[in-house]
Amino acid sequence: MLRVGFPNYLNTLPFLYHLPKLNGIELVFDVPSRLNEKLAVGEINCGLCSSVFYAKHFEDYILIPDISISAVGKVKSVCLFHKLPLSELSGKTIGITPETETSFALLRLVLEKMKEVKPVYLKLSHSSRSLSKEEAQAFFETIDGYLAIGNEALELLYSGKFPFVTDLAEVWLEETGYPFVFALLLVRKEVLSTYKKELRILAENLYLSRAKALADLSLIIKEHSSSLDKTFLLDYLHHLEFDFSGLKQRAFLYYCQNLLDMGIISKIPILKFVHF
Repeated sequence: MLRVGFPNYLNTLPFLYHLPKLNGIELVFDVPSRLNEKLAVGEINCGLCSSVFYAKHFEDYILIPDISISAVGKVKSVCLFHKLPLSELSGKTIGITPETETSFALLRLVLEKMKEVKPVYLKLSHSSRSLSKEEAQAFFETIDGYLAIGNEALELLYSGKFPFVTDLAEVWLEETGYPFVFALLLVRKEVLSTYKKELRILAENLYLSRAKALADLSLIIKEHSSSLDKTFLLDYLHHLEFDFSGLKQRAFLYYCQNLLDMGIISKIPILKFVHF
């Protein structure tokens, strides 16, 4: 079986909602950072994984063409929630969700390089996700900011608990003029020959599923179970894009150049795509 990983977030539904069950292909769901780990050890063969993970390990992977999770400006699901203005966060403690890799690197670029703000980062462990509601509330009282992604970010944004919210993709667009690419569909190079047929079938069905979903995103939201307002969620999906066009490719490589400048990666990745 070709095992394919997807983040268990709302933003993957435009790929998955109309996707039929495919013979020889098993879907695996987890948070992005864990999908990166599973892909690295071969627990999955292919995955919609963090774009920075590809930037760090591109020699070992190849890309399914024209698939991403990206945004041009405001994304809503990758935000820094903070109690003080951005300019006052130097030396303050910012909690970092354990679910992210790309967004943490983007946060560092936004704060340290673009805004010249240098906070103290407190990266949480996956075990911290099991905190009770009271423990979580106590934790939030001890920090000055919190980087959240995915469904958690949407819930915090909707709740309005923090006085300040910085949408990282929005700042990125303002500062660079580029969209931002959060995730790419990666394949382990050594499985290409084994799963060439399955990968082609997967790609064809993902393209078709995406096209059907984008024709009527309200259908996805109508049947999606959530405590959040459906108009809010539909607006969120409308802020997302799912292609990896030439502009997105240039945007991703520009992001990588910034990562290289900060010493987060050691070389600029080469974009290599599966040929079906």
